[in-house]
Amino acid sequence: MSLYDELGDEVRNKTRNLMQNIQQLRQLIDTFIKNSKTENQATHKFVSDVVNDNPLTNFTFTGKDTDLSYFLQSERMPVSAIRNIADSDIKDAVTNTFVKAAENDLIELDGSDIKITEKGKEKINNPNFIKSAQKEQSEAYNQKINSTLSKACKPDEAQMCAELTGDYINDFTFFNHSDNLDLSTVISHPDRELSSKILSNVKQWQINGAVTVKNGVATVTDMGKQMLKMPEFQSIAYNPVAEKALSATGAGKVIVATKKVVQAMQSVQQATNTISKGSR
Repeated sequence: MSLYDELGDEVRNKTRNLMQNIQQLRQLIDTFIKNSKTENQATHKFVSDVVNDNPLTNFTFTGKDTDLSYFLQSERMPVSAIRNIADSDIKDAVTNTFVKAAENDLIELDGSDIKITEKGKEKINNPNFIKSAQKEQSEAYNQKINSTLSKACKPDEAQMCAELTGDYINDFTFFNHSDNLDLSTVISHPDRELSSKILSNVKQWQINGAVTVKNGVATVTDMGKQMLKMPEFQSIAYNPVAEKALSATGAGKVIVATKKVVQAMQSVQQATNTISKGSR
C-alpha cells in the first residue's frame, strides 16, 4: 500500500469516527429532549431521598412567628430542631416564639415532638401568613447563602454564581460556567416544589449520561460538554443561564456557585489614587 493510500485510510477513519461521534451526540440530544418531561421511579426516589425525607434541609429559622410555617410541610417537628440551632440569639428568639405559640394553643408538645393544633392550622393556612412566611424564608435563604459563600472567599476574591429556574434545558447551560454543580444550595431552598423540580432534572440528566452525581455534586460528563457546543442544543436553550456576582443575585432565586475570581486590582488602585489626591 502506498503512502497516499495509507494517509487516505487514516483520513477516512478519522472522518468516520467524527461522524459517529456527531451521531452519538445528536442521539443524546434527542434523548435529552425526549426525556425532559419523563418521570420515573428512579427520579421520584432520588428527590424523595434528598428532600422529602429531610424536612429541615430547606427550612431556616428566623425567630419570627412565621417560623410556624414549618408545619405547612409537616404536622410534627422534633424538639431537637430548636435545640440544634447553632446561633444562640436565633435559638432564644425561636424558643420565645414557640412558647408564645403554645400559650395561644397554636402548637402543643407531644412526646419529643411539637405538634400543630387545629387552631394553629387555621393560622398558618391564612394566605397573608403564607405570603409573609415565603418572604421571610426567601430572605433568610439569601442571607444564609451569601454568608456561607462569602466566608469561603479570600479578601481579594469574589464569588460568581448562577440562578436556576427549574427549566430542564436552560438550566443545563449552567455547565457552560462550571463543571460541578453543588446541590446543597438547591436542597436548602425554601420553595420545595422548585428545588424538587431542579433535583428531578439533575437525576434525568444523569440517566441520559450528561452528568454524574456523587456526594451531592453533579459533574458534567465529556458527552455533556460536547452537547453544550452543538448548534442543535444551543438552538433550544433559548434562555441560557447567566453567570453573575453573588451580590447581584435576586431574592428568592435558587443560587448555585460557579467559581471564585480574583477581584481586579485596578479598582483597588483607583481607590488608592482617589485617597492620595484627597490628602494633597
